[in-house]
Amino acid sequence: MGRQAVRRLPRDRGMIPAAARWMTESGAQLAHVQQAWTTGRLAEVPIGRLWDVVRITDRLGRMTLARAAALGAPIGPVLEVPARGVVEVVVPPGTAAAWPALPWTTAAASGHLICPVPPMHRAGGRGRAPRHWLVPPVGPHLATDPDALCESVAAELLHRAITAELLRHDTYVHPDTTAKGDAR
Repeated sequence: MGRQAVRRLPRDRGMIPAAARWMTESGAQLAHVQQAWTTGRLAEVPIGRLWDVVRITDRLGRMTLARAAALGAPIGPVLEVPARGVVEVVVPPGTAAAWPALPWTTAAASGHLICPVPPMHRAGGRGRAPRHWLVPPVGPHLATDPDALCESVAAELLHRAITAELLRHDTYVHPDTTAKGDAR
């Protein structure tokens, strides 16, 4: 619990009770969460009781979440961890056991999620906060739909593979051209 946070308290204090409730329902002790946050540290919240976590590399994770949101999938709490180059997506319990072996993803059903005070959005450029909420744990969704997340990861990986193959063979035709190099 000794990891340092960038800010001591958020400006929107209305998020603190909702986030603390979410964390204590997940198995964290309220006194530990409050002590960590009031002393500028990150709170440890156990994984596996009410939710699991899927970790996805940062860029793939952001593209995946955008794809899932565009499909109307519920998106629960999401942390970005720049030091690890990942996003951590809260998913329903049992997801880790069923998560397929998709490249650049891992799923955890145990351990701890290290949580900053919400909203703890990044204040500036990359690397300024050790971890921060992309989606704080205070919205209407307590977890991201795992099927939509998995399908979105697979779709994004397929998109990347097809694009890389087309570029490798120099056969990619941009939609704004009628043939290679010819502008419409």
